[in-house]
Amino acid sequence: MRQWLMLRLIPRQPFKISTTELMHALADEGFTITPRTLQRDLIRFSAIYPLVCDDRDKPFGWSWMTDGGVMDLPGMDSHTALAFYLADKHLEPILPRETVDHLRPHFEQARHVLDTIHADSGAPAWRDKVRVLRRGRFLAPPPIRSEVQGQVYDALLLNRKLRLVYQSRQKAEKKEYEVNPLGIVLKDAVIYLICTCWDYTDIRLMTLHRMTIAEKLDTPAVCPVGFSLDAYIASGGLDFTEAGKIRLKARISDDIAYHLRERPLHPEQSITPAEDRESMILETPVNDSGELRWWLLGFGDQVEVLAPESLRREFKGIAKRMAAAYTRS
Repeated sequence: MRQWLMLRLIPRQPFKISTTELMHALADEGFTITPRTLQRDLIRFSAIYPLVCDDRDKPFGWSWMTDGGVMDLPGMDSHTALAFYLADKHLEPILPRETVDHLRPHFEQARHVLDTIHADSGAPAWRDKVRVLRRGRFLAPPPIRSEVQGQVYDALLLNRKLRLVYQSRQKAEKKEYEVNPLGIVLKDAVIYLICTCWDYTDIRLMTLHRMTIAEKLDTPAVCPVGFSLDAYIASGGLDFTEAGKIRLKARISDDIAYHLRERPLHPEQSITPAEDRESMILETPVNDSGELRWWLLGFGDQVEVLAPESLRREFKGIAKRMAAAYTRS
C-alpha cells in the first residue's frame, strides 16, 4: 500500500516531487520510512515503470514520463474509454492546453482500449464508427494565445481578478481592463469569458481570441450578489438579446412543424393547423435576439413571421432587399 501510494503521489512531467516531499506526503498518510528505503523503492520501480529522476538541479525530483502509459487499477473499461475518447474530440477547445497535455496519456489509453475490443472478424474499430456533426457550416475556431487561456482559466479557478489587454469588435484600438471572471462558456467554437469590469456590476462578455495579454492578479475577484451562470444563460445573455421576451407567431411548413414537435422552442409552444390547412401556425415565447433572426432566416420561404408586428416589418424589409438583390441584371 505504501509503494502504491508513493507511485500515485509522483506527478507527470514537467512537474516533479522530491524525496523529502514524498516522505512528508507518505507520513501524512501514516507511512514512516527512511530516506534510504524510499530512494531504493524509487530506483527499483524506475526499472519497471516509466519513472525518471531530474537531477539537473537541486532538489532532485521524480516524475512520470510525459508519454508514459497510464497505470490505473482497475484498468480502464470500455465505458470509461468512450468518455475519454469523446472528451478528447469535443472538449479540447474549452480545456486549457496544460490540461489537455496532462490528459493525453488517458486519451491514448482510451484509443487503445477501444481499438482492442473484440468484434466480429473484419469489423472496424469502434471509434471509426461514431461521429458528432454540427448543424450547418462549421467555421474554424479562432486562434487563442495559449498563455492567455492559461491565465484566464487559472484566475477563474482561484477566483482572482485579471488584467486584460482586449480589442473589442467595435473599436480598432486595444484597451486595458481589470475584470472579475465569473464563468466560461463555449458556444459555436468561440470561448466567452463572462465577467464584470473594475467595480461595476453589469455583466460583460469578452471572447478569449480578442485578448492579447492576460495576467492573473493576486486580488480576489468580486462576484455580483445573486449572480448565477445558469440563470444568466437562461436569460438569453449569450443569445445577443435585443428586446427581452416576445411572443412569436409564424406560419410554418409541415416539415418545420414536425421538427419543432420533436425539439420544441419552449414548453409553452403551440402548433396548430392554419385556416388554409396547407400550413401550420407556430406560437411560442422566445427571446428577441440576433440568434432568433439567424434561425428564422435559415428556413427561407418556409417561414412567414406574423407577429409581433415590428419583427414582421423587419423581415418584410429583409425580403424586399433580398428580392431586389436577386433581380438585378
